[in-house]
Amino acid sequence: MLNVFNKKNGKGPQRQTLKNRIHKYISKKQDICCENDINRKMVIQQIFEKYKKICGNFNEPDEYLNYINNDIVKFIGYNVDLKKNKDFEGIKLWNEIDKRMFENKIVSEAKVEILLQKVPLYFLLSFLGYASYYEKTSSPL
Repeated sequence: MLNVFNKKNGKGPQRQTLKNRIHKYISKKQDICCENDINRKMVIQQIFEKYKKICGNFNEPDEYLNYINNDIVKFIGYNVDLKKNKDFEGIKLWNEIDKRMFENKIVSEAKVEILLQKVPLYFLLSFLGYASYYEKTSSPL
């Protein structure tokens, strides 16, 4: 860990973890690099394929879009927790993301794809990682 002087309260050295330093750096940049190195369409297709397998493991193969819809908004937070904490910015963002995935009150693959094309790269790749983790932990033994 690195010792850093705490500018806010003027008190002595403060320990910052690598995790905090990376977060702070990426937050300033607003996304990770190398957007041109990633084929978003391919990543999105991998997400769809993983969720189809996940839903197959639960004998609900046609529900993959609903599972995706439930999990994308988790990155903002659980709606119930956002409401409990009166996180109005989070609630607004959660509702906007959720609303963008629907067409005629049904989650649309095309709308999900459009949404995933517009999110920051770190969000997209994090969601792929989450889907990979979920796929492995949902598989029957």
